[in-house]
Amino acid sequence: MSRSTQNPRRAMVALGVCLAVGLGGGVAVTMGAEPDASAAAVAGAVEDSLGVEAADAVRDAYEAARSGNRSAPPPPAVPLEAQGAASGAPDVDDATRSVPSTGKSDPPEPAGPEPGSGLVGTPVRVEEKLSGELVVAAGSRRAPERGKVWRVQVAVEKGLPVDPEVFADAVLTTLNDPRGWHGADGSTFAWTDSDRYDARVVLASPGTTDRLCLPLDTIGELSCGIEETAVLNFRRWATGSDAWRDIGRYRQYLVNHEVGHVIGYHHDLCKGKGERATIMVQQTRTTRGCIPEPWPAPDAGKE
Repeated sequence: MSRSTQNPRRAMVALGVCLAVGLGGGVAVTMGAEPDASAAAVAGAVEDSLGVEAADAVRDAYEAARSGNRSAPPPPAVPLEAQGAASGAPDVDDATRSVPSTGKSDPPEPAGPEPGSGLVGTPVRVEEKLSGELVVAAGSRRAPERGKVWRVQVAVEKGLPVDPEVFADAVLTTLNDPRGWHGADGSTFAWTDSDRYDARVVLASPGTTDRLCLPLDTIGELSCGIEETAVLNFRRWATGSDAWRDIGRYRQYLVNHEVGHVIGYHHDLCKGKGERATIMVQQTRTTRGCIPEPWPAPDAGKE
């Protein structure tokens, strides 16, 4: 016994699909000993599987074939998925089926932390006040030079869009630059994540900066170096200063200036319009006519 006789419905459905798709292109199909009954059965099976329109197409194609009329309009194309369903074949693989467009683009993947700042994502939103909880950057690094060694702990306020370890690397890279404090007074800086530190650098929201800097008044805009802690205002770290064209150089100034207070230095005044500022001149809101300068020893290493 043939496979089609064992499963007449499948055979009829497959034959119906062949009729619906092929007769319009001139494919000759024979119906067997009882063509009218066979055509009705096939049309019924096609209607069950593919709908009334496809079944009507089978009937029209059969009538045209029987009458020898080859000018009858071709039946509508049957989608690939419908052909598979009617023949008992597996559905189209999900991995290859096209996904209809929703008209909306997928959100961009979050950017990694920015080297030199640790900032994550754009645009950066400045929250006025967060919890005040500090996350210590995990890691350690020996001081690169001989001299007065300062063990520095680095921390970031929880909730800031900043990678603590990338921020810490930026801080230590700035502090140990040849143009930094080692070139000015021999200081060199080791990174520690323990509580046995000589100096601490904290990046905090404006509100937390104001609290940590008391009794100094940082008015939500400024940073400070007080006792053993340099507190960097996240607003300034993220947005820079109108007095500087290059935010990267401004960040270097911010680290060197506030750590300068921690290791014992006080403010300088601008020596005159057009003169290069020293690192301890206040340079966030204005340089008072001086040329901005981020380094304690800007000429160090030059021949």
